[in-house]
Amino acid sequence: MSAQPQTTAGIVIYHPDEANLVRLVGALAPDVREIVIYANSPLAPEEEERLRAAAGGTLLTVMRPAGNLGLGVAYNDLLAHARGQGDSFLFLLDQDSLPPPGAIPRLAVLHGRLKAEGARPAIVGPRPTDWAGKVLKAPPGRASDRDEAHVSRVQFVISSGSLVECEAAAAVGPFRADFFIDAIDVEWCMRANHRGYSIWIAQDVPMAHELGRGRIRLLFGLFPTDQPPRRLYTFLRNQLAMLRMGHVPLAHKAKTLLALPLRIAVYLAHNRFSREIRSALWHGVIDGARARLGPPATVLGTPARRRDRAAEAVERAE
Repeated sequence: MSAQPQTTAGIVIYHPDEANLVRLVGALAPDVREIVIYANSPLAPEEEERLRAAAGGTLLTVMRPAGNLGLGVAYNDLLAHARGQGDSFLFLLDQDSLPPPGAIPRLAVLHGRLKAEGARPAIVGPRPTDWAGKVLKAPPGRASDRDEAHVSRVQFVISSGSLVECEAAAAVGPFRADFFIDAIDVEWCMRANHRGYSIWIAQDVPMAHELGRGRIRLLFGLFPTDQPPRRLYTFLRNQLAMLRMGHVPLAHKAKTLLALPLRIAVYLAHNRFSREIRSALWHGVIDGARARLGPPATVLGTPARRRDRAAEAVERAE
């Protein structure tokens, strides 16, 4: 074990492909102090042993919450664990990503340079690509003259591949547990920017990543992500809920209002107006407009009153 003893890698899993997860653990092990598997679905003892073997001499810990509590809870638990171990960084990953060898120390070095220059970086992330190496669409931002423009300051990065500084995370505050999944990374990064921190992408550190079930090809170079009904519900709901938040830039709110009608039409047509999709989108609009958050639960089986109480509890905690 070498380059980053002050880093914990946290991988959130939900019914993963075991071969891909073993490969990911093996790729991370040389560059971190510890790998933590946050199991939002059951992990059999024999699977855990194969992961420990892939980690080699690197400590591997499995966290088993009481069911699938969502990404926000997972990220907050992983951050608390990393801080409790005295780590400087948490490297967040999901099961559908694979950073290149040495990505973590390269991102950490870049973080150190940015911090020394007064940029107050909260996250430095890689440049996401698909599995064929094609660059995925970058979030809004601007190129920098640092390192010959190999780094860009952006509004947000996807959570997978994010090197999160633990000290900055404590100042920015917890990830939105009530979002459950979707836009958690977007909201947190925008909150970090609003509080004087910055978010960066290292253009020369690619990372293979799979978004949803693939892309839907449209005219004019538009490629929205294909998602199952539950994900469409949380995506739509959380984006609409962000319209109420003061730290979300007006440009992002305007883009959301302009793009969502088109997205809704695309998802309806792509899924042939299925009842599940119609229900997910309808509930997403209604719950987003009312800022009624919490676990989606079988679109959406959890009674509204219980979801409202859960959302209020999260708001008080944050």
